[in-house]
Amino acid sequence: MEPRGFNMGQPFLNWRQAIPTAFTIAAMLAGFLSILVTIQGMVGDTPKYFSHAARLIMLAMILDGLDGNLARWLRGASDFGAEMDTYVDLTAFGISPSILIFAVTMQGHEPVWRVLLPSAVALSGVVRLARFKTKDPLRGQAGYAGLPITANAAWVALFVFVTITIAPEGALLNEGPVAVTFLAGVLVFIVLQVTNLRYPKPTKYAVLFLPSMVLVLLFCFLQPRSARYVAYLIMALGLVYVFLGPVFVSYMVRRRKLDDPGPPAAV
Repeated sequence: MEPRGFNMGQPFLNWRQAIPTAFTIAAMLAGFLSILVTIQGMVGDTPKYFSHAARLIMLAMILDGLDGNLARWLRGASDFGAEMDTYVDLTAFGISPSILIFAVTMQGHEPVWRVLLPSAVALSGVVRLARFKTKDPLRGQAGYAGLPITANAAWVALFVFVTITIAPEGALLNEGPVAVTFLAGVLVFIVLQVTNLRYPKPTKYAVLFLPSMVLVLLFCFLQPRSARYVAYLIMALGLVYVFLGPVFVSYMVRRRKLDDPGPPAAV
């Protein structure tokens, strides 16, 4: 007996839904490959693999943003695609950066931090995504509660890439001011993920998403020296978003209240 509402003759996804879902699967694959490449770098003691893993995280990020936009442009949103997107976020932007953090700090002198901080990144990401899924029926279209998980993933990926291209042996991330800056940034970002600060969703606007996509693609496919300068630009824009995003949302909320003061008070 078929379940109610289930039609054996009906395709699982129509073509409008299948196209964005294909990009979602590609984003998942990029995140998973990043984990494998990071492990290969640890096993072979080859830090340059970490820069490849960083690029795969950023590639997953742009594919993840593209699938949502395609779903809107094609009117191909589906419950399956929305569910898949959560798993992509967890894999590519939660687990993958956590393993990369562990890998690049393996030679440090604080083994407790090497375990605790990656664990905190993974757990913060899980909490962030669970709250997003259960408390935000609009799935971020009206803004996010807490910093999006992609912000910390981008910080980790870009910082690792830049430092590995400057010092291929990976020493900069083991100890010293560069390592402290990296880990302090990670700590700040994972705390912001579980706050109630409101952040806008810029990727839903083509005028913002398309230039961002071009920048990330340049970062992923340019030669390392040129890609490093693109990484600097993306990091600068990301920090502007992290620290000014809540200010922008607060301004828009106040402006909306002024434009729509509500019904007049009863006399």
